[in-house]
Amino acid sequence: MIQTLHAFCAVAAGVSFCYMLHALWRDRDDPALRYLCACFGLSATSFTLLVPAVWVRVDGLFGVPNISALLAMSSVTCLVFGQQIALQYWTHPPAEARRRARRRMAVCGLVLTAMAVLFTCLDPSVQRPRDFSVYYGHSPYYFAYLVLYISVYTTGEVIIARTAWRHARATENVYLRRGLRFLAVGAWLTLGYSAIRIVNLCGPRLGFDFSHRDEISWVFGNTGSLLTMLGFTFPGWGPRLSLANRWRANLLRYHRLYRLWATMHRAVPEIALFPPRRRIHDVLKLGELEFRLYRRVIEIRDGQLALLPYADEAAVAAEAEAAGRAGLDAAGVRAIAAATAIRTAVDRRRAGLPPRQKPALPAPAGPPGADLDSEIAELLRVSRALSRPAPATHKPPTPTAPPSTCGARPVPRPDDEADAA
Repeated sequence: MIQTLHAFCAVAAGVSFCYMLHALWRDRDDPALRYLCACFGLSATSFTLLVPAVWVRVDGLFGVPNISALLAMSSVTCLVFGQQIALQYWTHPPAEARRRARRRMAVCGLVLTAMAVLFTCLDPSVQRPRDFSVYYGHSPYYFAYLVLYISVYTTGEVIIARTAWRHARATENVYLRRGLRFLAVGAWLTLGYSAIRIVNLCGPRLGFDFSHRDEISWVFGNTGSLLTMLGFTFPGWGPRLSLANRWRANLLRYHRLYRLWATMHRAVPEIALFPPRRRIHDVLKLGELEFRLYRRVIEIRDGQLALLPYADEAAVAAEAEAAGRAGLDAAGVRAIAAATAIRTAVDRRRAGLPPRQKPALPAPAGPPGADLDSEIAELLRVSRALSRPAPATHKPPTPTAPPSTCGARPVPRPDDEADAA
């Protein structure tokens, strides 16, 4: 399981590296992107080296047993310093960030030198790709080596977590704020790796053995690493995810308005700028969605306006009053009134009754100051109200003349249209 997790993290780090490399290609002057590219490359390298088959191959390539351990830990050490430097460029002016970066690179160089010296003194001649830390835990050189590594790693992750969380509260960019919070949570989670490593290191010297729980440390470390990858990349692809969600929401709203629009279109065909030949064409067409959604709202409002003179004003007032007594809010009452106006207007027009010259009902409109989203929400409520069965008190008028043919064909009742849809 742990080897599979290493491989998955290596692939995720490789994908993140390619993503950051593409971003760097478009903005080559951004120093933070350069450090992040290096960090993701080092992350992919460290996780790949932890796969036993790769570990053995790399050892054979260099001719040094367990050299993969030193390379993997050195990669992690460099990426921890690199992540700190990237955050410095995100949170400080360029001159200050460069000064802090030089200081961290100097410390990183010293740590890498000390790790190499201690590893050489350890002389790990027995190849242990699966339990290197447990097997060599008794060595004083490895004890010093791991204490140095864990100290640097833990300190770096604490700095990253605190810096990211502090600046997440200060930024107004929602995607940057979420990315920094992902980063902070991931950094805090990796401290579980440090804690278990310290327990495994000190356990034999204190009389207890926790080495059989060594794999748990990788769960903390790898999961935290995945979250940090997510945190560093989210500000770039997060807005695209929001656009995709917006497109999906618009598509759903567009099709949910179809039944109401179809009622308007059958009653007043001239409202449609581009009437679909068939319903299936309307479903399969995915381009220009925002424009088509906007047109659907406009055409529904035009249809309401054209049908307004035919509405039964007494029925509309009665249904609105009944909705108010039932405890509906203002939006619900408006939806019931609009649905009743449409239903009675279609019935009266179908029966051939003449329109009123000066209708008393107000022109259809959304709530005051409504934007397009509010208009859509209002029309969806109207559509739901219209799809319900007509009240028992509603009786379609008896036709007194042939159906009106002034620019429209015979109009089915809304209930019939709902059944056909």
